[in-house]
Amino acid sequence: MTHYLPAEEPVNGLNNDFTEESDAPLGPEEAPKFSEAVLHASDWTVETIVAQLRRRNIDINPRFQRRDAWDLGKKSRFIESIILGFPVPQIVLAEKKGERGKYLVLDGKQRLLSLLQYTGNAEGPRNAFGLSALDVRPDLARKKFSHLEADPDLEGDLNAFNNYTVRTVIIRNWPDTEFLHLVFLRLNTGSVKLSPQELRQALFPGEFSNFADDWAADSRQLQALLGRSSADPRMRDVELLVRSLSFHYFLNDYRGRMKEFLDYSTGKMNDEWSDMEHSIRSAVDQFASACETIINIFGRERAARKADSKSFNRAIFDVLIFYAFDEKIRAGMQGNPEEVVGVYNETVQQSDFVDAIESDTAGIPNTFSRLDIWGSKLQEAVGLSFNLPRLENKQIRFEGFWG
Repeated sequence: MTHYLPAEEPVNGLNNDFTEESDAPLGPEEAPKFSEAVLHASDWTVETIVAQLRRRNIDINPRFQRRDAWDLGKKSRFIESIILGFPVPQIVLAEKKGERGKYLVLDGKQRLLSLLQYTGNAEGPRNAFGLSALDVRPDLARKKFSHLEADPDLEGDLNAFNNYTVRTVIIRNWPDTEFLHLVFLRLNTGSVKLSPQELRQALFPGEFSNFADDWAADSRQLQALLGRSSADPRMRDVELLVRSLSFHYFLNDYRGRMKEFLDYSTGKMNDEWSDMEHSIRSAVDQFASACETIINIFGRERAARKADSKSFNRAIFDVLIFYAFDEKIRAGMQGNPEEVVGVYNETVQQSDFVDAIESDTAGIPNTFSRLDIWGSKLQEAVGLSFNLPRLENKQIRFEGFWG
């Protein structure tokens, strides 16, 4: 049985960041369509932004609020900066297709959430928080927005807050989700790199997306693998689940572009939820058991890591979980843990495998290479002969492990 230790982040010094992953580059024929997008910059007051949030014109899904990445000190200093008139980063929004005046958030989610919470218009325990850990205005400590509204002596601070203008960039007529992913991944909020899964959850709402969010948030196995003791605020736990289910169900549809593939599979599982729900729930049970097996065999500090790294590697995890998904293969792994660890240690130092996890990781050749190399090694370790994915006409083909 795996033992999960409650701890502050990160667990045992574990690096819970993903390693960078490359995706197939855009073809030259795709670049012209990006010129169709219209970018408009304006200055919205905080009062206007809060009004847009209250009317749900800016999509801050309540589900995001439980994956809050900022502590109250950082939120408070952001509010203090606004009251003091200090510059704050711009907000980037994308107008929803077919919904004029409704927006997705590409950059600024934590800032918008802080405004929503401070003004008492959010949900959860941080709603209507009092200010704390202030650097310049300690006299505002414990002051809530309601205090600014009620106290005549704080009227100047209230006006400074409401009237502060935030540069807001709005993207309209964007051609496709690939364009938004490209913009999204080029943006940074402080030192925290954004996760494409946050955008995916907004672009593809539905029953599957909600299920994946709920399940991943509560998964002790994913928390252990990522070195966390709570849900990941950037939804990287959700991405691991979605990736694994996507390869499990739709490997034959993979075309070498990971973000495009995950968008496709998420949309498909949302659209076909009524037909796929039972199968998906069963698959997720297998996923949980597979994660447990990987943790027990490799240990949380070595699972899905390169030989010389403590960083979690998604490309390695993809192949580990792909085979561990199968109950018979998983039982073979559990029965031969030392052999599995031995071939794993050899594999992560093998030059062709290293090449496949360090460059063009999303491309079909390297994706197939990882699956083929680890699958072959795993057959030796567990003493089983099962089918491996094969490469045909530059596409990966797979019809199941047995038969």
